[in-house]
Amino acid sequence: MGKEIWEKNLKAMKKWYPPFSNMIQEKKNAQNNSEDQETECDDIKVTSGRSWDGEIVFQIEKEGRSLRLNGKRNVKEPIRTWMERLGKLHKYAPVFLFGLGSGIYLKALVQNTDKEVNIVAYEPSLPVFFKMLEEVDLSEEIENRPIAFVVEGINEGEFEAIMGRVVAMESMEFLKEEIHPNYRAFYREEILKYVKLLHRMVEDIRVGYNSGELFSGDLAKNVLYNMRYICEGYHTKNLFDAVPHDGTAILVAAGPSLNKNIKELKKAKNRAFIVAVDTAVKPLLKEGIVPDAFMTIDPRKPLELLDIEGAETIPIIAPTCARHSLIERQKGKKIFFFDGYVIPFRVYEKNGKSFYNVSLGGSVACSVFSLLYKMGFQTIILVGQDLAYSNNRSHADGTFAEKMKEENTKGMIMVKGNYEAEVPTITNLRIYLEWFEMYIKGMKERREVRVINATEGGAYIKGTELMTLKDAIAENCRKETDFEARIEKMESEFTEEERMNAVEYLHSIPGKYDEIIKKTKLLKKAYRELDKAGRSGNLSKESCRKLLKRIRKLTDECQGNDGFQLIEITMPTAEYIIRSEYYYEESNIAEEMQEVARKGMKYSDLLKKCAELLKEIAEDAFLSIPCEKRNTGVN
Repeated sequence: MGKEIWEKNLKAMKKWYPPFSNMIQEKKNAQNNSEDQETECDDIKVTSGRSWDGEIVFQIEKEGRSLRLNGKRNVKEPIRTWMERLGKLHKYAPVFLFGLGSGIYLKALVQNTDKEVNIVAYEPSLPVFFKMLEEVDLSEEIENRPIAFVVEGINEGEFEAIMGRVVAMESMEFLKEEIHPNYRAFYREEILKYVKLLHRMVEDIRVGYNSGELFSGDLAKNVLYNMRYICEGYHTKNLFDAVPHDGTAILVAAGPSLNKNIKELKKAKNRAFIVAVDTAVKPLLKEGIVPDAFMTIDPRKPLELLDIEGAETIPIIAPTCARHSLIERQKGKKIFFFDGYVIPFRVYEKNGKSFYNVSLGGSVACSVFSLLYKMGFQTIILVGQDLAYSNNRSHADGTFAEKMKEENTKGMIMVKGNYEAEVPTITNLRIYLEWFEMYIKGMKERREVRVINATEGGAYIKGTELMTLKDAIAENCRKETDFEARIEKMESEFTEEERMNAVEYLHSIPGKYDEIIKKTKLLKKAYRELDKAGRSGNLSKESCRKLLKRIRKLTDECQGNDGFQLIEITMPTAEYIIRSEYYYEESNIAEEMQEVARKGMKYSDLLKKCAELLKEIAEDAFLSIPCEKRNTGVN
């Protein structure tokens, strides 16, 4: 049985890494041919057994010590708890597993994450690795995706190269590192060596990153440049007041089934409040259909998706972090909703006003749906909301291409269809599908809302009723309303005096970044003192406590500054620089404080750099806004 499993595992590895598979077999052959000689595996004995819940358990014996790598009784429950703690991993997250044991953690990770998740599996013990390949069938998991194995005694020299391939600026925010339980007892030094390499690489990428690239298309930049328009005082509550919501609203998404019934939407013009997602605007305008508004949420939305005459006049609904260059070119009303950022919130707070939000389910269609519900519409019709690859296509024609190409949907997730038994979809679309079902369920528990799915294709959404768009419009869209005129007459939340208060606050923001810059200099000085004291050998617990207290005070003062939040989102991996290394400690307090000081000085430099850049952007964004009353033509 062992030989059969071994061959299956190696065959699966050969699919992705033939040289590595050959190296494993060569190493195994060398051991088999040297049974009477000492080998590097002779100091460890690995045996296997079964836990009470039926899982394979490895036990290792080394230098007279014995250690079970998994529990004796319940092995499955800790794995379930571990996966819950990890939560939903980002599609392109790099995950480093330190220690494989019987492979049960690796199996769970592969089975519960997207194929695009990059897994690096480091095993410090060659005997444990061989035992796993002999007794645990991992062939399906290995074939599922290219797992990067690094094994001490086979290819440990490749760790840094592999690390460099899977960790990038864009993915660092999602990086996970996990150490197998009980490996610290026997393999602490080996694991610590590679963990430190990983941390050092993250630091180097972040600190050495080009300043211009750091803010390319960044959320912070969008928020700052959009503040000019946020001060105009139009938000979603104004839209609620301006638009009658006793009729029907239509959400137009850009799913492939929009091709089937897009022409029918002409009959709904001025008979339903039509809100499109940004990607659906171009197909609609090509059919002569002008939506009453469209929503965008993507901080990096490709501008070409709205590059069509007439799009710039449509009222736009957006969070404060939406792409500022898209917002800027819109000539229609700019209507914002609160998405959690401090500076726009303060603009409203300082005027004694509320800044309203909508739910963010991950997609722009989710946000449109939440908005329409919050506006009070009793009937909401969904169009183009496939949430699946209908006819093996991702979007409607005229979105990303005049004619969308057919995709290979083999191997995709299959879900129940509206008109087919099953339709193919991908993980993020399934997440949106689940969000719609959850949100509709919650809506209907609060008040009576009718949700009609007139997509005429795609995935089935629980809580909706199926209907053709033609029938849905004929039945529900009868009352005429000039939505365009009503939105055009929509009143601002701010009086002229309140708008001036908002601008005055914005003019103070560069000064807030100056305050942070000054604090970072003091912070670095405190870390330097900590480092110096650690190196001198005269660091007492009391002096250490005082320095750390000063550092905490300065850090708290930075974090309490209104400008800090936007700094924080530009350097999401700073936690890797300053977090305590919870799974190991230095041999003494002096060494530990030197390490804290080293990371803290890098953090201080990074914080200063980000504050300087954001100050420059804030000056450009805000200081050109006049801080005096506009001539309204009224005496």
